[in-house]
Amino acid sequence: MVLMAMMMAISVSAKDDRVSVISGDGKVLAEKGKTATLEFDYKNATVEKGDKLMDYLKKRGEQNVKDWPEVEASACNRFINAFNKKSKKGVQIVKTDKADLKMKIIIEEIDFGSTGVAVVFGGLGSAGGAEITGKLIVTDNGGNKLAEYELYQIRGGGSYDYTEAKRLGSCYENLAKMIVKASK
Repeated sequence: MVLMAMMMAISVSAKDDRVSVISGDGKVLAEKGKTATLEFDYKNATVEKGDKLMDYLKKRGEQNVKDWPEVEASACNRFINAFNKKSKKGVQIVKTDKADLKMKIIIEEIDFGSTGVAVVFGGLGSAGGAEITGKLIVTDNGGNKLAEYELYQIRGGGSYDYTEAKRLGSCYENLAKMIVKASK
């Protein structure tokens, strides 16, 4: 039990350095009164053993391809809600074409997690949760890069009753909170 508690404490403290500003000024997302649009880019995202996202979904069946837009939209909405809640005094993400900034999250690697792992470990912490690695690029309306963030192995919570959509949404909620924290 003590060993498990220590491992959880280490994993909780380690997740704080998984989002870092690698160029520019992250404080741009802390500016009061500004708005941003959001785009998730999966064009080059790989899943598990290196398959491109759409190839991975096709291998799992046509229903997975058909369900993907809804899964992605749900996860994106969870990101927006978590970001806007955590960034009350800073930038707010809006769903319009006009905003002060553009946030583009480029997903390089994605792991949808595992219900089986969550069941075995009882949904403890992030066991079985989805995980992403990638970058966040923040630009102004002219396309000038203001900040770039590295997103490294961001993991969401796992639970025996979580679907892939819920696991991805949990991952994106954690990502939003970590971005806001890294932007202060």
